[in-house]
Amino acid sequence: MKNIKINLSKQLVVITLISLLIMIFSINIILPKSMEPFFEETVYNYLEQPLEMFDDKESLNKKYQNIAYIIYNINGTFISNNYKSILKVDDYSKLLKYINGSHGKFIYKTRTYYYSVKVEDDSKTIAITTDRYIKILRRSSLGIVIPIIVITFGIILVLLILWSKFIVNRLQRLKLKVNNMNNENYDVVKSKYEFDDEIMLLDNTIDQMKEIILSREKYKTEMYQNISHDFKTPITVIKSYIEAYNDGIEPYDNVIKVSDEQIKKLENKVKTLLELNKITYLQNSYKNDKKIKILPIVENIIEKYKIINNNLNYEIKCDKKNVLYDGTEDIWESIITNIINNAVRYAKKDIMITIKEKQIIFFNDGENIEKTLINNIFEPYKKGKKGENGLGLSIVKGNCDLIGYSIIAKNKKNGVEFIINKGIK
Repeated sequence: MKNIKINLSKQLVVITLISLLIMIFSINIILPKSMEPFFEETVYNYLEQPLEMFDDKESLNKKYQNIAYIIYNINGTFISNNYKSILKVDDYSKLLKYINGSHGKFIYKTRTYYYSVKVEDDSKTIAITTDRYIKILRRSSLGIVIPIIVITFGIILVLLILWSKFIVNRLQRLKLKVNNMNNENYDVVKSKYEFDDEIMLLDNTIDQMKEIILSREKYKTEMYQNISHDFKTPITVIKSYIEAYNDGIEPYDNVIKVSDEQIKKLENKVKTLLELNKITYLQNSYKNDKKIKILPIVENIIEKYKIINNNLNYEIKCDKKNVLYDGTEDIWESIITNIINNAVRYAKKDIMITIKEKQIIFFNDGENIEKTLINNIFEPYKKGKKGENGLGLSIVKGNCDLIGYSIIAKNKKNGVEFIINKGIK
């Protein structure tokens, strides 16, 4: 389908012209027809009023514009001398057969006639005229109505044109904003006059989108820089040890040992990045329609960490054994593993998990989180003193968002709590 290129001002002109044509049609066709009953009532009143002045045939000598009169009484039939010029007929008797009742209208030889009849005792007076009076009324009415409508329409048109220019200017400003969405240094000067309407709502939405886009761009840039640094460091270490071995400085076994450690770090970083990317991929397609028992997952993970680090005291408290949580086992294993892994690095003696029907609390007795870090600890590459790659807690936050849960970190007097609340997105 071919698009027709036409700006808003031209569209307004087209709409205005169409409205003008409709108005002209209404004035010339619809308005006269709708006012026809009023005109006819006026004609009947116009005919009836002079009838009160007729006492006898002498009254016929008076001049009444556009009206012919016929009088029937005991003395005979009398008709005003102007009947030929007004009624446009040679023999008035041809019209009499159409006159029935006190008033009415009829058509004779394509000409419309109106009449009114007054009956008193043995006298009958008929006032009759053509539709000329109605035509005069119509022209007079339209002569008053049309200028008023034209002036009103002209004022409305001017106001619409001014309004359209104002709207177009606002839309052009929005277009400039959209075109410079990625340019953080570009800012459109606000208009002197602003209205809290749909365009302002769109304007504010565009500003919010710009902030989101710029923040995401900043996030991506920081992510690339951090990833590059994380990968560069172990690669540099491996390369340095290999060069040292080639120079005869480092023994082979030591080079193998260090390289193996650095490769495991790289493997862990790749695995973490893939997990974070998986969450991003699932955000728009994941269906949160599964439920799992949370207690067995927590118990299995704690058993593994008891083997890895048996210097800590692990405790699990649970209100009910069959508490169901939204999500899959994979998601909750990732959430719990990353939180426990973080707790193991900081805890002094104790790690406690409290499972409630709508809440899980992970406590460790380690040092408090720095005040400058606690509000954004779930962002990628935000890590404390003993943090590894800064992605673990961001994976926890991403998984919680995915299944419609919230997570917060709180400093306690004797440690730190991570609290996951059920059903709060």
